[in-house]
Amino acid sequence: MKFCSGSVLVAFKLLLFGLLTSTQAIAENIYKYTDANGHVSYSAERPPQELGYTRLSQNCFYNSSSCQGNKTAARPWSSEPLDHSSFAGFIRETATLYELDAALLRAVIHVESGFNPYAISSKGARGLMQLMPPLLQEYEVSRPYDYRQNIAAGARHLAGLLKRFNQNISLATAAYNAGEGAVRRYKKIPPYKETQNYVRKVHFLFKRYRMAAQSG
Repeated sequence: MKFCSGSVLVAFKLLLFGLLTSTQAIAENIYKYTDANGHVSYSAERPPQELGYTRLSQNCFYNSSSCQGNKTAARPWSSEPLDHSSFAGFIRETATLYELDAALLRAVIHVESGFNPYAISSKGARGLMQLMPPLLQEYEVSRPYDYRQNIAAGARHLAGLLKRFNQNISLATAAYNAGEGAVRRYKKIPPYKETQNYVRKVHFLFKRYRMAAQSG
C-alpha cells in the first residue's frame, strides 16, 4: 500500500484521521513533521532527515496519544496515558443526563478518537465519538466537530444501546462499533477482529478510568 503526498497532502491528512480509529494493521511507516508555527505534515515516503520528520509506527495510528516523540512502538494499553482533563465538565454533565458512567463515556471517546474533535475515519465517521452520517442526521448534529454536539449525540446513542442490550456493556460497545444489527444477528460480540479488539480496549480503559475516579 502506498499513500500519496505532496500536492494531495490535504486528502492524505483526511485519510490519516480515519486511520486513527482503525484497528487494521498498516504495513508502512508514516513520517510526521511539525513546523515552527505548529502546522503538521505527513509523508509515506522517507523524507530527508534534515527536515526533522519523526517516524510513526503502525500502532501510532490507532491512538495518537500512544505515541511519544520518535518512538516506533505504541505503549501497551496497560500503560496508555489516561486523559482526565479533556472536555471533563461536559463529559460529566452529559453522562449524568443520559445516565451513563462518565468513565465509560470517556473510555469510548479515548478509543474512538484519542480526544481529537476533528478526527475523520475513512468510512466517514466524524468527531470525538466518530459518528457516522446517519447518526449525525438522526440526532440532528449540525456541527459534528463541535464537541458538545458530538459528545451529546454519541452519549445518547450509547445510552440507547445499553438500554436495548439490558445494560450489557460488552454488547452495547460492540453495537457502537459494528452496528446493532450485527450484534443481534450473532447474539453476541460479532466475530470481527476489529470489533473484538474494540470491545476489549474500551472495557480495559473503562476499568482504568473508573478506578482512577474512585481513587481520586
